[in-house]
Amino acid sequence: MRIALCVKQELDATGPFSLTEETESLDHAGLVHIVNPADLAALALVRGVLPLGVAKVTAISVGPKSAERILRACLASGADEAVRVWDGALTQGAYEGDMIARVLASTISTLGFDLVLCGSRGLCGASGYVGLALAEHLDFAQVCSVSYLELSQGQDVLTVHRRLDHGDREVVACKLPAVITVDEGAADAPYASLPKVLAAERAEIRVFDLAGVGLKLSDVKHNSSGRFLNYTPPRPRTKKSPALDTSLSPMQMMQQISGGGGPKKSSGPVEGEPQKVAAAIVRFLITNGILLRESEEGAH
Repeated sequence: MRIALCVKQELDATGPFSLTEETESLDHAGLVHIVNPADLAALALVRGVLPLGVAKVTAISVGPKSAERILRACLASGADEAVRVWDGALTQGAYEGDMIARVLASTISTLGFDLVLCGSRGLCGASGYVGLALAEHLDFAQVCSVSYLELSQGQDVLTVHRRLDHGDREVVACKLPAVITVDEGAADAPYASLPKVLAAERAEIRVFDLAGVGLKLSDVKHNSSGRFLNYTPPRPRTKKSPALDTSLSPMQMMQQISGGGGPKKSSGPVEGEPQKVAAAIVRFLITNGILLRESEEGAH
């Protein structure tokens, strides 16, 4: 059984970062690229069900030379081989969801696979678009938000569990070939051993250009595609100040403004003779409007 694992190169969100321009892009200097965690979860999930020798997993990524770093990480984590697709006609800024989906779909059709795995969402953008568009371009059955899967004995029907809201689960069966997207946390990626890491560093990664997967630049880039023009951050929310009590002195009003509220009244236990304590309690109740004086009660 041949399985394609679509892998995305992400920036490590836990590292420090800065903006080159307030409204434009990130400064990538010093940032580390990692495998999208949901993609690693998909690899771990399928390896838990289909171990080595039962299924052949090919990690596929669309990206420049730097993308080989994440492909080698997948090789060390259980993938059997790796493929990178790139072309000089593509630029770093051309990473659009539909373009990536078209390139991946053509690559998968050229190489031939029974099952396609994707992470449900990436760290940047998190639209979850590529997996859905990929299934549409391939005309494959598609199931999203998968947390568990099993394969029939004939290896032609896939049974998966989908994660729904409020902890619910949905069991779905679909015929292969199919595209499934896996949520981050569906499975824990194992730590790669040193021998596997070294073997991954020496492994050959096949590289295809657009012509190698049966595409032309006009097939993946369209004039109708959206283009980033400008970003305007929202206006900061102003802190709402409480209405001033005009009966206060100027000093007390300044304290109310700076402290976010009126002057705080102190309170505490009342001690003394029973009559004194009772009088203090009555005054407290009248002051706070809990009890009314006789004259006020008659007015109401």
